[in-house]
Amino acid sequence: MRRKPLNTASRSKLSKYAKPLANLAILLADAGSRLERRFWKKKLFAALAPMLEGRSDTTLMQTLDHLYSTNYRAYDELAFSIENTVESPELGQEEDILLLAAPVLAWSTYNIPSGKIEENTVAEFTALLQKNVLSDHAHLVLTNMLFSPDQLPESYTAAAELARQLGQAAIDRVKVRIDTENLPATQSFLSDVRYLIGAVSVPAGQPAFKWQVEAHSNGTLLSKEEVLTNWRLTGGQALQKIMPGCLLELMLPNGLYNACREAEKEARAYSVRASAAFLESALDVPTHKIHASVGAFVDRGEIEEYRIGFSVEGNSEIVHGVVWPLIGEEYGNEPDPVYEKDIQSEPDNPVIRSKIEALLKEVGIRQIKVLEERFPLEYCEDCGSPLYPNPEGELLHAELPEDSELPSSMHLH
Repeated sequence: MRRKPLNTASRSKLSKYAKPLANLAILLADAGSRLERRFWKKKLFAALAPMLEGRSDTTLMQTLDHLYSTNYRAYDELAFSIENTVESPELGQEEDILLLAAPVLAWSTYNIPSGKIEENTVAEFTALLQKNVLSDHAHLVLTNMLFSPDQLPESYTAAAELARQLGQAAIDRVKVRIDTENLPATQSFLSDVRYLIGAVSVPAGQPAFKWQVEAHSNGTLLSKEEVLTNWRLTGGQALQKIMPGCLLELMLPNGLYNACREAEKEARAYSVRASAAFLESALDVPTHKIHASVGAFVDRGEIEEYRIGFSVEGNSEIVHGVVWPLIGEEYGNEPDPVYEKDIQSEPDNPVIRSKIEALLKEVGIRQIKVLEERFPLEYCEDCGSPLYPNPEGELLHAELPEDSELPSSMHLH
């Protein structure tokens, strides 16, 4: 659940709307029994519902930012509670609702498709998810849209509005069609994530997923891994039809926020693998001649992300780069409130660093330099792209050689 605070304004006095919310989250975090937790959680959910309907994102974010720096356990409780309330709106006593996302990792040297899906394809995906992922109790309504990360709801209240719209459609057993013309444009990257989005309705108290209810002949429940394997076999074939020229890896469908977090985590390694394969082909260079420089990038006193700069043996120019953001619990322990400290004193994250090194070796890259410096989050002043470290510790723009094989519409950073 961990993330960076959005600003420092929350360190000042909380608004009259944010203070009761913060107090409820603190009381929930301090609860000493299941009975007490249930009491405070019900109170917190009741306070959140009108805020989400009233588009009170400012209050929600101010409260989260305040708790991030003052009470970490309460921050986690509030963040989870907001997500739960967004994903499962109360639309009546008889049906439970879940806003569902089915992530797809993809890489291609051509544009990775997004946008409108034809009616027959929506029906096919709906049937496949119903058969391979959802319980017999569940009813699914999918949108007619393959979402890119740029097109997902930007705020909690926007996501809550989508959940209510799709949830009501699932209860009423009617189709929902998104106006794709008004959605943001999708940037084209070598590797990216796409999402099928829908809502699941089940009779109150009934399970939504196969792994909750479906059992083998010996009585053991079907595992999530088995469900994912079945979804990949059937869903992968269907998705390949609308994503030609892409190498795909389907991930386990789940509630919107959990699915997106897991996709973000897996997309990092997927992007490194895609980058190695692409550079080997586009530059006609074996991976053992590709050099990777790994640097930790710090913002306001904490490591925000690692960046990997790729160069070719004998040349320190950066030909490509990958950003490895820290997600959730990877931020480590309690954040340091003194953001003005020297970035060189920030401790490293050895687990993530080792994971990156192991992955680079796995894809055949042997020349790896982990830089000791801590770098500020710097971007190109002209195009806004991240700057990546070279073996000498210089931050450079990623530029492929002019004679490389790359479509002009493709971005690698």
